[in-house]
Amino acid sequence: MSQKQFSLNSIYFFGRPYAELLRCFGIDEADLIGKQVLECPSGPSSFVYEANRRGIDAIGIDPLFYRSPSAIRDLAESDFRLMFDRVRQSAEHFVQKTYASVEEAEALRSEGLQSFLSDYAIGKANGRYQEGSLPYLKFEDNAFDFVLCGHLMFIYSDTLDREFHRASLEELCRVAREEVRIHPVVDNGNARHPFLDELLDLADELGFDATVETVDHEFFKGTDRTLVLRRRKSA
Repeated sequence: MSQKQFSLNSIYFFGRPYAELLRCFGIDEADLIGKQVLECPSGPSSFVYEANRRGIDAIGIDPLFYRSPSAIRDLAESDFRLMFDRVRQSAEHFVQKTYASVEEAEALRSEGLQSFLSDYAIGKANGRYQEGSLPYLKFEDNAFDFVLCGHLMFIYSDTLDREFHRASLEELCRVAREEVRIHPVVDNGNARHPFLDELLDLADELGFDATVETVDHEFFKGTDRTLVLRRRKSA
């Protein structure tokens, strides 16, 4: 059994900045320009805010997006402090790749958080931030070109069971016209997730070619791989 890098006893409201998420998912910004993109879950990341500024039609889904701006700010800032306290306690697992230090990561992720918070009220009013959660989404089939799912599946293996993972994968594939990307593919102890092979088979049944790809990102050891599902074109 792998040793946990730090405890994840509940699902935290924690996000990452736009540039880091592009690296997490191993995707170039140019590939998203003019596309419809779903970030699910979104949390307090700056992806939706920055993507829309760059000509990407992105929306974010999160079960907490029913909350008011003040409540969202309080929760996001509280969970941010909690998560970085835990990161510092597990600094031996940190990899100097995406960020040169934990301190740099904290500063740049804080900037991303503030960008999200500055956009949340108007973005929610304009439909960029919508309440919703896996494994059931309210969108039509093939509603988005790209679907990005970060830091939920696999890493919360103590909380989210096999049926959740199967149902969530089916739902992500249902709403994706072109690709689904899921990051990372390890559990909280840096081990290959026990459901991964089963989900690769499920993706094949759903009409997707599935590969685990190494990306130009690593925060904790082992977080340098992303699951990429590409919808097969009809003959």
